[in-house]
Amino acid sequence: MRLRWFKPLRGWRRLCGEVGIIVLGVLIALGAQQLVQEMTDRAAARHARSAIRSELQVNMARLASRSAVRGCVERRLEEVQALLDRAAQTGETSNPRWIGRPQYWTMQTSRWDALAQAGRAALLRDDELVEFSQLYHWMRNISSEMSAEQTDWAQLRTLEHLSKASPDTLFELNSVLQDARYRHWRIGQHTALLVPIARQAQLQRVRNDIPAPRSICISMDTLRAQAIRESDSPYGEP
Repeated sequence: MRLRWFKPLRGWRRLCGEVGIIVLGVLIALGAQQLVQEMTDRAAARHARSAIRSELQVNMARLASRSAVRGCVERRLEEVQALLDRAAQTGETSNPRWIGRPQYWTMQTSRWDALAQAGRAALLRDDELVEFSQLYHWMRNISSEMSAEQTDWAQLRTLEHLSKASPDTLFELNSVLQDARYRHWRIGQHTALLVPIARQAQLQRVRNDIPAPRSICISMDTLRAQAIRESDSPYGEP
């Protein structure tokens, strides 16, 4: 029995040509699909970059507002320290009418978090990812310090109503004051670390669109009602 090889009706050469055309068409389709995907990824990266930059610029503007009252915070820390030192000598406190508090700003991270979870942040360049990650890292640290700092100043405001202070009370308030001093120092250090990174990331300087409270800059002799008006806080004072 003799085996006969299959012979295409129109010849091997024509068959190879038709297969080649099909393969070429598939390759062109795949290339076009890849090109479309790359264009889509680039557009998504531009959108992610713009959203992240906008969020970081808002945060930097808020930190600039906080840095502007740094001198007021340090002066109030010294004033409270002097008050506690006098109370330790006399056993009595001269009640200040107003203690106030440093500015507290929420550091926005929602855009970064959403884009990272959606995988859009991974479309950015490696150097951009490093810079943005560092900025958000320090901003989260600052937000944590400012939150704890508010608790310290809430306790220090008890001096507005404390006529006599036991040694235990003075020791506790001194401990709270030193914690407030340390957290204020850390906020300043972290902010200083952010500035060169923000400059390297070419973030634009924008204005803070929320009024910056002046609570900590108001004299301790100011009546509470007047101090609240002068603070200019959009959310009032505690």
